[in-house]
Amino acid sequence: MKRILLIIIIISMLLTTGCWDMVEVDQRIYPYSVSYDLIDENKGLYNITISYPNLGALGKNPISEEKVNVISTEAYNIFDAMHKLSTKIEYVFYLNHLKVLALNENVATNEKHMRQILDGIYRDFVANKNVQMILVREDGKNVLTTAVKTRGLSSVEGTLNTLLQNIQSSTMFSPKTVANFIFDTDISGASIIPIAMTDEDEIAIEGGAVFKNYKLIGYIDGMTNRNIAYLTNRVDKDGFRTVYKGSDLTLMITNIHSKPKLISSSNNNIKVRMDVKIEGHIHSYVIGDDTHIDKKEIIEDIQNQVAKEYEEDFKKTIALIQKQYKVDILKIGDHLRKFEPKVWKRVKDNWDEIYPEIDIELDVKVYIRRRGLTK
Repeated sequence: MKRILLIIIIISMLLTTGCWDMVEVDQRIYPYSVSYDLIDENKGLYNITISYPNLGALGKNPISEEKVNVISTEAYNIFDAMHKLSTKIEYVFYLNHLKVLALNENVATNEKHMRQILDGIYRDFVANKNVQMILVREDGKNVLTTAVKTRGLSSVEGTLNTLLQNIQSSTMFSPKTVANFIFDTDISGASIIPIAMTDEDEIAIEGGAVFKNYKLIGYIDGMTNRNIAYLTNRVDKDGFRTVYKGSDLTLMITNIHSKPKLISSSNNNIKVRMDVKIEGHIHSYVIGDDTHIDKKEIIEDIQNQVAKEYEEDFKKTIALIQKQYKVDILKIGDHLRKFEPKVWKRVKDNWDEIYPEIDIELDVKVYIRRRGLTK
């Protein structure tokens, strides 16, 4: 009897389970890019543009030639936009695969708008929290439309997302997700997101937009972004070119390690040293009778020259972010909080005023581990 009862229960469970609210994959819209262009600052009204793959154009027997769709509407946020677009599109939006959030600089200069946009995405149960952020200094809709036209478009991932994955490990920009942006801002009050720009039918990403307390305050170029990436340990590899004794010399940088160290602290007079260790090998150097690099003294001379050049570049970058923008991008305050709690307790309440005046020294060391196959 018990066996019969068990069989009945199992059969009833099989018959009563199921996805009653299931939506087929081809009946969903998977946006991979969304842009915000400000229309009315007082009302917080935007022109929101969404690009998404046309699943009907994929597969062996496509029913459409347009691989990507772009649609816009006026709305207060992306969720309001999806609601309004529901009258024009028969399928439902699914934000779990959202890849890129493009913000116009008119939006980014308003702290309130920035907080509302990011809070909406971060609070939503479905929206992807690792969506990549970019800033556009032109019409966001134009950038998304240009991305659709770009050669070599990835129909599923999207051109912007493919570039932001930074497979080539470019140091000219540093990808930043919504989650990382919020984390950086909560920790140090500052963050940087890449800048996307159009050139006819091409998309380029270079440099960065500097934010302080969720508000855009300035820009940096690609080389400055490179220096910040070095000083914050966000570089996997890089190339470096210099001129040594009249000939071009290129290094392949393979390892970078940087960390701040408290040197002294008297009242609010703080001195910090950035220790930077750079390792690499000689990538190319001209072959000639008097240009051999087989001696230890020559290698050391090259190391010292490269270290001085890096140090000069780093000094300019630190002066920009510390004196002009007054943002703790290097997270020195976070270092003091973790490793010098007594000092941090004394300065944390006035850190915004103290940070621009602290003394930041540099100690850059370069090590050439290999010189290649020729001398």
